[in-house]
Parts: sequence; C-alpha cells; structure tokens
Amino acid sequence: MSQTTVAFDPTYPTAKTSRPSLTNQLQAAFEHARRLTAMHEAGSVDVAIAWETVEELRNVQRCRQTAAPSSFALYCAANPDAPECRSYDV
Repeated sequence: MSQTTVAFDPTYPTAKTSRPSLTNQLQAAFEHARRLTAMHEAGSVDVAIAWETVEELRNVQRCRQTAAPSSFALYCAANPDAPECRSYDV
C-alpha cells in the first residue's frame, strides 16, 4: 500500500464564505505541526511538511508586515488626479 500525505495548503479555496486571517492560519498550522511532532518521530516526512508550512506562513506574515506602501503611493491614493500620479498606457 502506498502512503498518502496531505499537506495544509493555505491558498486552497474552501467552502467557507470568509477565509481565516493569516494569524489564525499560522496558529492552526503551528498546532498541527506540534501535534504531529508529538504523535510521530521527529524525522517523519509529515512532521517536516507541517513545520515547512509553518515557516512559509511566517515568511508571508513577515513580507506583509514589511510591505508598507511608500509615501508616494499614499500621496497618489489621496490625490489620484495629481499630474505626477497619472499613468498612461503607451
């Protein structure tokens, strides 16, 4: 019999109408990884995948925190008709 591994995929669409926040997804992935670590040996493929998912979600969270809009982007959002904020298709 072959072993089937199911990984947590935060981008997979669910039947729910609203998606959980990134913080909730990270907490759920962390708890899942901790439980798998307690159930299986540390060298298990399932455990490694679970912890890799936690790291990927942490990286996404870090990127979102550091991706603050620039002063120019804020200016253009407040003044969309300003000449320097206009964009033209060439």
